[in-house]
Amino acid sequence: MAKTIHYDIQQVKVRSDKESARLTSQWDQVRQICRDKPLGEVARARLAFNLVDYITSEDLPFRLLLTRAPQAMATIGEETRVYKEYRVINGKQSGMIYAKSEQMLPREIIYTNEFVATRYVDGIKTPLSGTSLVDCLKAGEIITPLDGILFLGCKRIASDIARLKKLEPTMNIEMKRIEVSDSFTGTTRKMASYG
Repeated sequence: MAKTIHYDIQQVKVRSDKESARLTSQWDQVRQICRDKPLGEVARARLAFNLVDYITSEDLPFRLLLTRAPQAMATIGEETRVYKEYRVINGKQSGMIYAKSEQMLPREIIYTNEFVATRYVDGIKTPLSGTSLVDCLKAGEIITPLDGILFLGCKRIASDIARLKKLEPTMNIEMKRIEVSDSFTGTTRKMASYG
């Protein structure tokens, strides 16, 4: 199994159909601070919560590469008041929106995501062989939550793996923690990997 995976992230482009010039400017400020200073997941979530009018369950993984967004927001909720409500995001009822106060928040939001990234496994450029979680696992590849966010469109890969284990009980999917780093956050951390 791989020992390290590094993601050289050249572009993170996330937009919502409700995004105003003000919101775009706020997100640009958050991204710039994240590029200038390596921050952990809770620190990135806290920064966005404090600087952006509202954040959603799509913003956290796709704009900030948070792999444990609900846990990060729970931590922030222990520190300060967090107004949260379910919203329809990308056509699904399970989206969550977070803000510092109750305000006029959009009821439905559609996002478009575009990433340009190169994946290195143990120092060797190693793109994924497929565009679906199942195909990659069947090919014997090691998949991390960042693979889900950057290449597979999965923001909660642990949940997807749990569902997959129920649907395909003959697939032998093992979890192991490996060292993962990326150029966007500038951090290195142990992360669950599946293969």
